Amino acid sequence: MMASVILVVGFMGMITALTISSEMLATARRQTLAAQIIIGEIDKLRLQTWANLPAAGTIPPSPVSAEFMDAITACGLASSNISVSRTITDLDVSGDNVTDFKVVTFTVQWNKSGTSTTTATPEGSWLDKLAFYHPSSVSRTYTRSMSTMMGRFGLNPSIQR
Repeated sequence: MMASVILVVGFMGMITALTISSEMLATARRQTLAAQIIIGEIDKLRLQTWANLPAAGTIPPSPVSAEFMDAITACGLASSNISVSRTITDLDVSGDNVTDFKVVTFTVQWNKSGTSTTTATPEGSWLDKLAFYHPSSVSRTYTRSMSTMMGRFGLNPSIQR
């Protein structure tokens, strides 16, 4: 009887570990998708000439390109829960009041909520706050940012965070 109790406790622990690891895998999949979306946006930006680059400032969040909709759905997200924003900063490295570079920072933000109503703060036990393994009111906002530097004469390094 003691062996049965120990086995049941062990199996419950393994099931919990599998649940948590599957949620971590889903988060990693969404992070990878966000990085691919940003790289796609950077590639579109690199096709523009210097004169056609947007002015400095923050461009409001916009929906993700239609080419990523199947991947977004496959990651368990709704297209309305994910958006892309970009911030453009002029950079004068020579000190002659001429913009030599533009630093463009793309940010993908998405929300992943529990299966019931969302709240601003997680409720329940520490395990409820950690995983979405059963109906929960836990809601999380994730972001992924990447910056690229567009040079007047063609220099385009990227920085990822």
